Amino acid sequence: MKRPVLLWILFLICSQLYFAQEILQPLYQRQAIDVSDVKTTHIIFSEKIKYIDVGSAYFVADTVGNILKLKHTGEELENLKSRQSNITVITGKGSYYSIDTGYNRDPEVTTYKAVETLTMIDYFAEENAGRMEREDRTAQDLQELCLLSEMAPSTVHIRDHNDGLNLTLNGIYYRNIQNKMVLRLEIYNTSKITLDIDQVLFRSKLKNNNTLKKDYVYQERVMKPVKSCGEQQQIQLGEKRVLTFIFDKFTLNEDEILSLEVSEHAGGRSVSIRIPRNKLLFPEFI
Repeated sequence: MKRPVLLWILFLICSQLYFAQEILQPLYQRQAIDVSDVKTTHIIFSEKIKYIDVGSAYFVADTVGNILKLKHTGEELENLKSRQSNITVITGKGSYYSIDTGYNRDPEVTTYKAVETLTMIDYFAEENAGRMEREDRTAQDLQELCLLSEMAPSTVHIRDHNDGLNLTLNGIYYRNIQNKMVLRLEIYNTSKITLDIDQVLFRSKLKNNNTLKKDYVYQERVMKPVKSCGEQQQIQLGEKRVLTFIFDKFTLNEDEILSLEVSEHAGGRSVSIRIPRNKLLFPEFI
């Protein structure tokens, strides 16, 4: 009676071992590279690096976008364990890489380009696809907002001019659905010199500097748009350009105004206007 029971137990154990081998498929795409303690090894991937793991503390890795930088610490070189490791990399769209590393003070190759791999991690691939879809949808919404603001009626008229460079702010809008502020301005060239815009700068400033107390320090803020629409280069004589700037929703303090400054590329002309706080608090809905 004992032998059949023993055979049955052995059969179950063997079955489990068999199935355990079946559910794990080894990946044989590994490649070995030499890493130095006095030189930096670079690996360039086709997409931004999303995940990285280094198997040994003696190998140090850092990433800059889609570039992986590798170096050895130079410690305990007589120990075999410190001279070998592996690195796992997953890129933004889910490409999976497994790389063996070994120590070599003077490697022949220090720069590699990673080729496409067939192994994909679905989680990262789906996450990346969702992120790209959201980015595409956001870009479309912002472009639509540019078009809507260009066709919207004027709501303000604040202007400045200098030697043929004429600046007018004629629209302040708010898109409630997206929580976006929009400023529309026109640049008109009345000089015979072609106008190229170097930068359009938006900064918060104090309404009146004379109100500053001696122990009060004011820090200006640069308001950076999330999108700008319109061509800023090569504005010829008599030509008018409409520029639209979209911002995430913002408000100013009671003692602040928004300064809009436009300067010419490789030239001395510049203009600036001051946008009152109340104008920004009561924009036109679009």
